[in-house]
Amino acid sequence: MIDAISVAVIGSSLKALIGETGDALRRSSHSPIIREMLDYSCALFNAAGEPVAEDANIPALLGSMTYSMPHLLAENPEGTVFPGDIFIGNDPYRGCTHTLDIHIFAPVFADGKIIAWIGNLAHHTDIGGTNPGTEGFANRSIFEEGLRFPWVKLVEEGRENKSIMRYFENNTRDPASSMGDLRAQVASARLGLRRMADLIARFSAERVREAMEERLAQSERRIRSVFASLPDGKGSAVSFLDNDGVGTEPVRIEVSVELAGDELTIDFTGTAPQMAGGLNCSRTATLAAVVFAVKAVFDPDADQTAGSLRPLKMKLPESSAVNPAFPAAVSLRHLAAQRVTDTIIRAIARFAPQLKVAGSFVGFSSLAAECRHPRTGLPVVMADDLGGGAGGNVRYDGLSAVDPYLGNVGLLPMEICERQYPIRIATTELAPDTAGAGEHRGGLGIRRIYEFLDRCDVVFYTEQTNQDFAPWGSSGGGDGRAAHLVLQRRDGSEEIILKNRLIVEAGDRLVTTTAGGGGWGIPGKRAPDAIAQDIREGKLSEANALALYGYAG
Repeated sequence: MIDAISVAVIGSSLKALIGETGDALRRSSHSPIIREMLDYSCALFNAAGEPVAEDANIPALLGSMTYSMPHLLAENPEGTVFPGDIFIGNDPYRGCTHTLDIHIFAPVFADGKIIAWIGNLAHHTDIGGTNPGTEGFANRSIFEEGLRFPWVKLVEEGRENKSIMRYFENNTRDPASSMGDLRAQVASARLGLRRMADLIARFSAERVREAMEERLAQSERRIRSVFASLPDGKGSAVSFLDNDGVGTEPVRIEVSVELAGDELTIDFTGTAPQMAGGLNCSRTATLAAVVFAVKAVFDPDADQTAGSLRPLKMKLPESSAVNPAFPAAVSLRHLAAQRVTDTIIRAIARFAPQLKVAGSFVGFSSLAAECRHPRTGLPVVMADDLGGGAGGNVRYDGLSAVDPYLGNVGLLPMEICERQYPIRIATTELAPDTAGAGEHRGGLGIRRIYEFLDRCDVVFYTEQTNQDFAPWGSSGGGDGRAAHLVLQRRDGSEEIILKNRLIVEAGDRLVTTTAGGGGWGIPGKRAPDAIAQDIREGKLSEANALALYGYAG
């Protein structure tokens, strides 16, 4: 039986090891979406594919790896995996979330047996398909969403599979960046293998294995004790996506949550059938949303391992918007997954006294542009994703200009954008008057203006443009202001953008304003000094100060 100190030491070493692999991936990647915006994650798994250590970066990706490993193991049984193998996969119907998120897994051998797996996942800017950036709100099936890799060997016993590499390179709009990112993922996995070899040499394979199993058991005991310490309760919530990407009707997301003893049940019965467009939330993406919401609400400070998932029971209706059937399109699953997370939190708030928070922006305003590099003339794909305001809570105002919940993606730096793409970011600022009013107001959204310096093929999309579905206020607080996109043509005309694919010309501008978070508490109880400070800082206009708070200065 391994002792507690050894478990702590080995566990800390595993976390440090995974953190180092994440640093290596970021620093050696080519695309800004990985290098600057940090859209990647890394994790370590035991031989059974259960995560035991994570580099906590993008919750959506960590949750994805949790549920993709069982598919890899099922398709590659014992006796078919060898030292030096590295696997690639991205198929949403084989445990992944959408095709742009490429998984890399490498087995860790000791004494001729697999004792662990090193894994990483990175969002690629383009992997083919109908649209620039691959994602498509109007996609009708998975076959429009680029390459799909089953769980195959990208590297076989240390030798790169050049055929797969060439096939990959031949099917992306931005081959130089995509190949650089893929090789960065392989390099990150190989670093993890070297560090695991050092750890095994120091502690022995058996002690490392025992420490991993005990970490899982500790996580399970901890979350069960948290659940058991709380009163039993039930809560439900309903929310809506603006539309399904091809139609105009809202899409219903319904969640019921029940805490009973030391177990938690999350039930999506009542959610709309799977969508005709590309916003379906792949099963793995929905599960990742559940994992994040449960951790954030009940035990945010704990190490995340598969052990904390054992007391969870989940019910996902078949062929629904949160568990679509093949070959439904899922490339914009993040819009639905963010909405799922927000709905889970709202449902838990119905019975959990410790959760006193308003809704956050989950629209994830984004664009992907196929264009030419301003200096080399080579084809490139630019991608940017914007967060918004977080909800206020019982103690504080909501955070402004953040990518809440599952995202955590950073802004594309304007200097990087202008250096690599024919696009100038003219303005990035907090959007005034977007926050929901309250004793503790919501956070502010982002206003960002893109100026196109050359002809580009661009996909634009956002959610929460319908004020009825804007970030919700709580305990008397007001809703945040809905998001909106406006395309200003060089001839002076304007177009309201919801989800569009358009050709833009040099001189056109996109004005993006994301939603502010919901307010918490009765606005009349907000401190006058806080209102005055918001006015001084340009976060709140005097007119809205009077209308929302009755404040006249």
